[in-house]
Amino acid sequence: MKRFLKINGLILGLSIAGLVISCNAEDMVEESELIKVSNATAISPNDMVGQWDLSQMIADAPVDLDGDDQSSTNLLDETSCFNTMNITFFNDGTFNTNNATMSFEEGAGNNEFSCISSRMDGGDWEVRNDSLILTMMIDTYMYTHKKAINMQANTFGFDVTKIESDQYVDDPGNTQASEIRILELGYTRAE
Repeated sequence: MKRFLKINGLILGLSIAGLVISCNAEDMVEESELIKVSNATAISPNDMVGQWDLSQMIADAPVDLDGDDQSSTNLLDETSCFNTMNITFFNDGTFNTNNATMSFEEGAGNNEFSCISSRMDGGDWEVRNDSLILTMMIDTYMYTHKKAINMQANTFGFDVTKIESDQYVDDPGNTQASEIRILELGYTRAE
């Protein structure tokens, strides 16, 4: 029996775990380039307006989705399923997001998955201090998510926890993705 682990772009982008940009030595930005950081300065709506493309999806557990025997915590290194994910914030307080979905099959081959077509979602957004608040309808249910965000010159990020993702994910419990408890999603301003 197949059960689906739906990794919804923004919902995996905005729902598999919480909001914080993950930085390593290559990602470090000089403080002079830093616009605002959570808990330091309020982020204004003007900082968010525009299109943002998913640039990293860091899991707290490494996976080998592409079967190359090299696991990675960055899911974008493991599959192209999320390549089209993005979010656009409009001046009128609405947003659109292109989400990606994957399905996992339960059983011995716990790395068997397929990419399912992208879907568009939309809703309302606002920022309060260092928090992004998204309200959206998914499968006839209204969801409101308040996420603390980290923002730099051309990037922002947030975490999505396993508890939050349970609203959107049906995981059979024995897949590579079952061990993921938090995803750190990073978005880069589209040029």
